[in-house]
Amino acid sequence: MADRTLYFVGDEDNEPESYINAAGEFTGSAVDIIKELAKRLNLKVDIQLTPWVRVLSMIETGKADGGFPLFWTPERDKYALYTEIPVHISVMTAYTKPSRTFEYDDISSLYNKRVGINRGYSISKEFDRAAQEGRITLIEVETVSQLVKMLLDDRIDSIAATPSSIRFYLKETNIVLSEVGQVRARPAYLTLSKIADIKNRDQLLSSINKTLALMKKDGSIDKIRNQHLR
Repeated sequence: MADRTLYFVGDEDNEPESYINAAGEFTGSAVDIIKELAKRLNLKVDIQLTPWVRVLSMIETGKADGGFPLFWTPERDKYALYTEIPVHISVMTAYTKPSRTFEYDDISSLYNKRVGINRGYSISKEFDRAAQEGRITLIEVETVSQLVKMLLDDRIDSIAATPSSIRFYLKETNIVLSEVGQVRARPAYLTLSKIADIKNRDQLLSSINKTLALMKKDGSIDKIRNQHLR
């Protein structure tokens, strides 16, 4: 399927899907799903994890052959080809300090609040529009640890993040936060760059789609995800 090693980049701060562990290793459920995919297709892959904004830039410019885990957006669709099967379903939840809990009904509950997210993340169509219109004051930083610190220091009112990434961090630090509501649930995908020098790109994508579908059917994807939730 490819006569050279394919270079994939992923988010370095998205536990448990893709992150750098204490030993400095690139790991996570999405990483292992891609490794299993490559094994089944006899593909040589080099997986590197890096800050999220750089992931998007490298896919767009073709410096990487592909990346993960990307939500579909019209902007990203201009430079990325998406697989049909997601590498995970990303649930985004709003958190705050226990002393500052508020009622959450929908996105409007975040209006006039300072909300922190990981830099470059697209939360949802409604959330992104509210931020663009100034209804939500958006604060972007690089890591979950920075978000939590800003929340504890009252520099933001809420965090919008995946429960898995927040739980991993809180478990390690014994910090307690309050979950106020689910902002959205959204599939995230492995992608191929549209301009990277990939031989037989369409054939490769077709084979990836077929193999991911088989991995989903035989339970391999769920098994890998469950291993990383322990």
